[in-house]
Amino acid sequence: MKRNSLLVAAGLCLFGVAQAADTAGWKPLFDGKDLKGWSAHYASKTDDGAPPVSTIFKVENGTIHAYPTQVAGTPQPNAYLLSDAEFKDYVISLEYQWGEKKFPPRLDTVRDAGLLYHVHRERPSDWPACAEAQIQEGDTGDSWAVSTQVTSFVDPKTGFYALPENGGVPVTVGGDGKFMRTRHSRTNEYPGWNTLEIIVRGDKATHVVNGMVNMRVSDLKSWDGAGNSWVKLDKGHIALQAEAAEIYYRNIRIRPITKEDDADPAPATTEIWYPVPPKVTPGATPGAPPSDAVVLFDGKGIDGWKSAKDGAEAKWNVKEGEMIVAPGTGDIQTRTSFGDVQLHVEWWDPSLPPDKVNQDRGNSGIFLQDVYEVQVLDNYTNPTYVNGMVGSIYKQYPPLVNAAWPAEHWQTYDIIFTAPRFNADGSLQSPARLTVLLNGVLVQNNSVLKGGTTYIGAPSYRPHGDMPIRLQDHGHLVRYRNIWLRKL
Repeated sequence: MKRNSLLVAAGLCLFGVAQAADTAGWKPLFDGKDLKGWSAHYASKTDDGAPPVSTIFKVENGTIHAYPTQVAGTPQPNAYLLSDAEFKDYVISLEYQWGEKKFPPRLDTVRDAGLLYHVHRERPSDWPACAEAQIQEGDTGDSWAVSTQVTSFVDPKTGFYALPENGGVPVTVGGDGKFMRTRHSRTNEYPGWNTLEIIVRGDKATHVVNGMVNMRVSDLKSWDGAGNSWVKLDKGHIALQAEAAEIYYRNIRIRPITKEDDADPAPATTEIWYPVPPKVTPGATPGAPPSDAVVLFDGKGIDGWKSAKDGAEAKWNVKEGEMIVAPGTGDIQTRTSFGDVQLHVEWWDPSLPPDKVNQDRGNSGIFLQDVYEVQVLDNYTNPTYVNGMVGSIYKQYPPLVNAAWPAEHWQTYDIIFTAPRFNADGSLQSPARLTVLLNGVLVQNNSVLKGGTTYIGAPSYRPHGDMPIRLQDHGHLVRYRNIWLRKL
């Protein structure tokens, strides 16, 4: 294959011109009788006395048979058939079936071949520069960038092709003179004959194996040596690989692309109309409870709370719409238990003498499900261990930032809590998670809890169901107001 011959073919045989008489349907690229329209080329180094490359391919019984007479297990060169014509904006389809014979270096590996498209440059004794839909035993559909550049979406966790909505992120591979692979999303090969289809639209392509899409690539580029840059690759020749494994090809055909071929879905196909989310009326002022809130303290009384120690009446004081810790009376908790919640709490630290430092300064705590604590503490200018300061998940995670006001300022927590789940045997199914905003600033971002709060030792989980909200008596006159939650 000479580069000049490719350029001549490109000028004469663009698909839109050569196939203009048959834009309504398929046209065979192989008629089952001979290799007219194709030329054979070696893709590996051969000795001067090597047999003609045409001996690698033979037409028999309506198929193209690769390695028809070569003896299994003997060294054989790689080769490919190249279409005389160049194509743009098309759908190509072929059927393939594996033979029995394998040759070094594939004696102990799976059989391999490939359908090459956008072939645009010869690479002596090697595969031409192109994009490849790999044909591999039990594993067809991978993308190979052969001395080209290709972009696709890949799940970083698995390394396989994945749509963005399934976790895929854009990944570009390839380089001049390099072979770089992108793994497909699923295997869909059958015993016997299989169908591989490639839908090519400009510099984009979709690989379809037996009717199942398992790879999409885009932003195909070729290397422009003269300009020392990558340039758009949107047309090229077709090639069929013979790569040290016996394979048969048949029913090779091509047609112009249509608007319906792998087109983006209509907008309506991704619209969801039901079920309609329930209407929730926001609070009339910032921080006020919305219409679906469960109000835990509205400034009037604490009938919804009880002693966390013995279940007796809560002994904290209510004054001027505020609930004030009564030091020494113990923690209080809601009479109702909760699971996943959005919790709003406003609190106020008293101003204390300068000798009150570390954890002995405006200390309290908000416990989700009675055991998972978000710390309340005066840390405006009061250093302490960071996983015990305001905004921390106590003894687990320090806050992202210190967003606290000075003492004697009302402060606000907005907390999103996902409760842990436990299996029937009591083992942990999924951990608790907390997102916390302090005074409107994110201080915990979907933090995964290691277990219940402990003062000494490592946290751990004990199975439980819904549990109360608990407020801590740590001996300081901390005040609370406007406490409400939404069940999630």
